[in-house]
Amino acid sequence: MSPSKYLLIISCGKKKSEELKHHALKAEEAYKGPMFQVINKAKRENRWGDNLKLGIVSAKYGFLRASDLITYYDLKMTTAIAKQLQSQVIESIQSWHDAELFSLIYVIMGKDYLASVKGLENYIKTDIRIENMGGLGIGQRKLLDFLNLLDISGLDS
Repeated sequence: MSPSKYLLIISCGKKKSEELKHHALKAEEAYKGPMFQVINKAKRENRWGDNLKLGIVSAKYGFLRASDLITYYDLKMTTAIAKQLQSQVIESIQSWHDAELFSLIYVIMGKDYLASVKGLENYIKTDIRIENMGGLGIGQRKLLDFLNLLDISGLDS
């Protein structure tokens, strides 16, 4: 039996790498906000397994995989933009799920971003947990709790 696979989906952030102003970067390297700091720390501490994938919702690009290349932009997500992106975001997540068969999709984003994944559970038949970040500090704590749950339960190996 193959190990379970997990997909974590978060929102992009306003804080971006200075390098992005000069050349394209992978999405996971471009964003530097607090949620990405938690993820990068987990990776440095070897608490990020190969069976955990990262998806990012961006106001400019819609749904991104961590390795997708992006260029610099400054666009703030609004509920209206999230609703415009909704079908593309859901379709992209569904396509990735169809290829990987994630046993859990965990989405943690701010309220404006949540409109981009509204109804996701109607398209994908797997365990989907969608949470409002509830502010950066709370969001970081929820993300840490999720990563710790994977680590403690051995799901991450």
